Order: sequence, then C-alpha cells, then structure tokens
Amino acid sequence: MATTQTIDVGEWLSDRFKALVEKIKAHLEEYDINRQEILHKLSLILIFSGAFLIRIIAVAFHNPVIIKAFDPHMQLRSAEYIKDHGLIAFFKWYDYFSWYPYGRDVGSSMYIIVPLTAILLYYILHLFGINVSLAVAAWYAPAIMGTIGVMFGYLLAKELISKRAGILVAILLAVTPGYLSRTTGGFFDNESVGVMLTLMTLYFFIRALNRDSIGSGIMAGISLALLSWSWGAYRFTVDLLPLYVLVMMISGKANYRLLKAYTTTVGIAFPLMIMIPRINGDFVYTTDGMAPLFTLILLILFLMFKNLEQELPKTEFRKVVVVTAIVISLIGIAAFSLLVYLGVVENIGQKFFNVILPTVRNNIPILDSVSEHLPMSWGSLYTNIGVMTFFIPLGVYYALKKPTEKNIFLLTYSLTTIYFSGSMVRLVLLLAPAAALLTGLAADNLLIPYALASHGKIKITKTTMNLPTIDSSHAMWAYFLVGMLIMTMVYSGTNTAVERFGTSEIYPSVNAKDPNPFSDWVDALAWIKAHANYHDAIANNEKPPVFMSWWDYGYWITADGEAVTLVDNGTTNSTQIGVVGAMLMLNMSLALPLMYKYGVDYVVVNSAGGNPSVGSDIGKAIWMIRIAEKNAPQFGIKESNYWDDKEGQYKDPFYESVLWALISYRTPEMSGDAPIVKFDNTIIRNGKDKVVTHLDYFVEVFRSKGLDPKQEGQYPWVRIYKVMYPENIQSMVAHLEELLAKGPLNLTYPTST
Repeated sequence: MATTQTIDVGEWLSDRFKALVEKIKAHLEEYDINRQEILHKLSLILIFSGAFLIRIIAVAFHNPVIIKAFDPHMQLRSAEYIKDHGLIAFFKWYDYFSWYPYGRDVGSSMYIIVPLTAILLYYILHLFGINVSLAVAAWYAPAIMGTIGVMFGYLLAKELISKRAGILVAILLAVTPGYLSRTTGGFFDNESVGVMLTLMTLYFFIRALNRDSIGSGIMAGISLALLSWSWGAYRFTVDLLPLYVLVMMISGKANYRLLKAYTTTVGIAFPLMIMIPRINGDFVYTTDGMAPLFTLILLILFLMFKNLEQELPKTEFRKVVVVTAIVISLIGIAAFSLLVYLGVVENIGQKFFNVILPTVRNNIPILDSVSEHLPMSWGSLYTNIGVMTFFIPLGVYYALKKPTEKNIFLLTYSLTTIYFSGSMVRLVLLLAPAAALLTGLAADNLLIPYALASHGKIKITKTTMNLPTIDSSHAMWAYFLVGMLIMTMVYSGTNTAVERFGTSEIYPSVNAKDPNPFSDWVDALAWIKAHANYHDAIANNEKPPVFMSWWDYGYWITADGEAVTLVDNGTTNSTQIGVVGAMLMLNMSLALPLMYKYGVDYVVVNSAGGNPSVGSDIGKAIWMIRIAEKNAPQFGIKESNYWDDKEGQYKDPFYESVLWALISYRTPEMSGDAPIVKFDNTIIRNGKDKVVTHLDYFVEVFRSKGLDPKQEGQYPWVRIYKVMYPENIQSMVAHLEELLAKGPLNLTYPTST
C-alpha cells in the first residue's frame, strides 16, 4: 500500500520565496556595475536639467523675456539681418546707421556663431510647431549653450580625472556664478557660446591625446575653428595648446601621440579659422597666430632629437643639440624681428596685451571704463567661484604631486586662467571651468580612501596617531561635508541667478523678483522708434535723425530704437568716442558747433534720477573726460580741470558742460517742491547749487516716468533733447575751426545758459 506524503504548503512557499530572493540578489550582484551606471546617468540627467532651469529661472519671477546687457542687442540685430537677407549678404553688410557719418563694416567685424545659434534654434522650434519670435529664441539660446557647456565640462573632467570628478564638475559648472553670468537666459553674446566651445575643444584634444584618436583630433580642430568664429578670447585656447606642448617638451614627456593630436587639431583649425572675414588670413601673421605653428616645428625637432639620442653617443648628441639650438634660435629671432620690422607680423592686440601685462592698462582709459576689464579683487574672485576658491590650492598640489600628461595639462590650463582672470575680471569665465576641474581633482583624491573603505575594499589604519580604522561612518561624514559644500554652491548659484542675473539692464528693477521692473529705457527707445527712426526718414527721402549719447547706449538706440548713432558698444573708433566725450564735456558755445559738424539732431542722457551709483552718466562722466583727453586732445579736455582727485568730486568746469545742463535741467513743473533725488552726493555735492533752469538750444522731447510716477517734481531716468541750432551756427563753426587750427583749445569755461 502506497504511503501518502504530506506537503507543508507554508514551508514550501517560504523555501521558494527565499530561493527567489537569493536568485534576485545574485542577479543584482552580477549587474552591480549596471546599477551604478544607471544611477550615474540619472544623476547627469538631473544635473543637466537643473543647469538649464537655473539659467531660465528669471521667467518664474515674471521678468519679461528680454535681451540683457548691451552687446547682445547687436547680436540679435545681426541675427535678424541674416534671417532676412542671408549669410552671404551679412558678410557684405555695411551699416550706415552706426558710427555716423562713417558707418561700420559689420560683416567683417562681427563673430557669426552667436547670431547663427539663435537662427538655428528658431528654425528647430518652428520645425516642431513651436512658433516663437527670433528674439525669444535668442533669449533661450545662452541657457542651452550654457547647459551644453556643463556637459562638456563633465566629459573633460571624466577624461582628465574620473567619472566621480566629472559629476562634481558638472554640478559646480551648473551653479557657479562665474559661468552663470554669461549663460543665463537673455545674455545673447559671444561668451555664452565661447566658453562651451572652449571646453569642447579641450575635451576633444585631450581625448585625441589619451586615445591616440585622429577622429577626436579632427573634432578638436573643428571646435577650435568654431570657437574662433564666435569669441575674441579664442586666442587663449589657440595659444594654450602650444603652451602645453612647450611644457611637455620641457618636462621631457612629449611623444608621438601629442604630435598627432596637436598637428591634427592645428591643421584642421587654421584653414577653417581664416574663412570668415572677422579673422581672415591676416591672423596667421599675428604674434599669437604664429605661436602654434612655431611650436609645431619645435615639437617635430624635439621628437627627432629624442630619436637621435638613442643612436648617437652622449657627447656627440650634446654637441648636436647645443649647436642646433643656437642656430635655430638665432635664425628664429632674426626672422621674427625682420617680419615685425617689415610689418608682416602684427603685434598682439592692446586688450590682450593688457591681460598679459596688466600694468600698462592705465594708458587706455577706454578699456578701463568697462568694469569687467579691470583686475579682479579677492571679493570678486569669491563672488564668482565661491568655495572652489579654497579647493584650488589643493587641486594644484595633487596635480604637482603626480605630474602625468593629464595633470600637466590641468596645471597649464588652470594656472594660466588664474593669472589672466586676475588681470581682467571678465576672464573669470575661463577660470570657472578650471577651478571646477581643480576642485574635482582635489575632492576625488580626498574621497577615494573613504570610498574604498566604505565598500570594504581596503582597510586603512593610522597607527602612528593611535586613531581607529577608517570605516563607513568616516566615509559618511566625509561625503556629508563635501555634500554640504555642494549645497552651499547650489543655493548661492540659484540665488545669484535670480538676484544678479535675472534682470536686464534695459529693464532694471530694485528687486529681481519684482514683477514690475522700470520701463524707462524701453519707453525711451519706443519713443525714438516711433518719432525718429531711420526707416521712416529714408522712405520720405530725408536725412535720418542722428542721436548722440555716451557709447554705452549706442547698440540700444540703433538696434531697438532703429536710429542713427555716432558711437556704440563696438568701440571700434576710439577717436570718435573721444569726440563724443568732448561734446558732452564742453560748454554750449563750443559743443554746439561740433554737434552741428557731426549732424547731431537729438541727445540722449541717462540721469538715473541724479544718482551716479546706478550707472548714470554722472558717474560715467569721469570716463568721458579721460577718453576725450586721451583720444581727442585737440579739444582741451583735461582730467585735472574737471576732477578733484583729492576731494573725490567734480570741479566747476563739469557744471558748465552740456551733459550737466541736460541732466540737471529743472523744467517749470519741477520747480516747486524739491526733487526726490537731490544732486548733493559725494562726487557732485555742489550740484544742488548748480541746477540749470533755462535752456536756449535744447528742447526736452521725452522724459521717462522716473522711479515713482505718482510723485511730481522728481528727476527722470532717461531724457531726450532735440538740438535747436541758432541762426549764427555757421559762424560758430568757423570760429571753432579757427581755434582748432591754432592748436589744442585752451578752455576758459565761460558761463553758458
């Protein structure tokens, strides 16, 4: 008789469940690397998404989608021209409405990549049925380029250091103010694309070197060419690569992989670089253009001698090296000197020479007048790169401790950017990625022991200090501290994006979160467009009205107001900027005939309610004086006559100037109660007693609403005056020419109305 076997269902299910769990655990352990990869990729998605959102966060606070700063308005104007007329027509575009009466050859003086990015984004969005204007596409383009730059920062760190460091570098670049400042929504200018292409070039160059890849070298060359089409600071990258090659040769680490990567990059880049008019073939004959080619020759010779060293005895080899070095040096110096003497080789541009030797900058007031061209202070350094400031020395230490070809590149890149950004604060854009890379290297070296210990892969003890074994709890605290530093950067970067970079200079506000920013400049430009734009004048066969203002507002007036200007932010004609400064600083009797000669019809002044600390022409007047003295000395403007350096205030001649008359003019309806902002602060403390109440030759045609439209009697932000030339203006012109024929004016500053 068969025996019946009973089965415990509960036990059976329990055994099967345990077996299934063990099987799943074994399966997961088998694919442990894949889990890490998934987590890694999710982290990157979050970082890149966060980088983009931070750059467009201003939209969340109801700020208008409007182009920022000054230069981006010309970039948008160029994009519109390319869209309407085509790229070939753009290269032939001569703009008669800038730098009147001379005009400007825009096609040969503009970098083209920035306008093209907006056009490309515009057509991509329309392809997917998202109908936006070109201006809106231009607003979002910098945020997209900045996010792509974060991606290439990650790839560069991954190639130079590790994937862990890549994650940290990506987080830092996503929120670092030094990089955020030029890649937020609306900052549609060269830097937004330039930094991204710089990182792209460096990544592909290092990739070509590490992997001995011709394809990556070709991509590095294309990236470098695109960089040269987009930003004037391409010279940094063009000369960074040969500098790295020189350092590698001096350290004895140069090899054929370096020759292949460098030759491919330079060989592809240079022919493409000279294809656009902004650079053209003349670049090859500049000092910074010849450096990469000269270094290529040295690298070839170095590798030849390295091979020769193995073939010859030491004594003979040394003789060959010494003789060859002397001969090549003498020939090179003689040839270079001859080319410079004959004018074949151009010197480095003054702006870039100032970066190399910042002590000469005092001779160029037109550069010093731009705050971002000044040397960087400690406070500015910390504001732009935050806690990375403290990791830079540690990163340099670890790179020096292990001078591999990767670390030598990192040192060359970082140390040059530290020096150059110290010379010019604007170049913190190049320092920010380098600082992030050094921080990534430092953090990676600091956390490796803790990471290995927490996974049980090593057991580190510090017996000499009687400390316990490093375990997972120590690793937790190490990661916690680094995490807190990252969170500090994230909070600071996000807050900075809203408070500092969330508003446009053309649409300012007291608080970046204020949904109602001041529209004074927007209203002024709308008035110009409606009453005095060049299109209407040309349609009616009339001379377009000419606007005079300080050069800061030239692009706004031309691009947004569609009006003719004497000067703009291109600063391509320093003499004319000096003449405009003189016209604003001279008294009426001397300024009027000069304005007449230049055909000035309207004058725009930025009084900012009489407050010099918010970018008004009162604060900028000192630069008008200095630039006029330097670049238009024939008009007798001297800083010593206008400015009391000891007291820190303007002297009486300033209060006789056209600028002061137009800023301080108090109309009859303003004559009752005292204005909201008085002209009695430090640099114009005497201004309250010198307010002008009558004008003979100027009529105010536009006055912005001011800081508080409900209050009467206040000084406005922007004022526009029409020039009313007297009947005897021709004799005034003749008299001025007579005076100038005798030499520089000797100003006596007669009192004028």
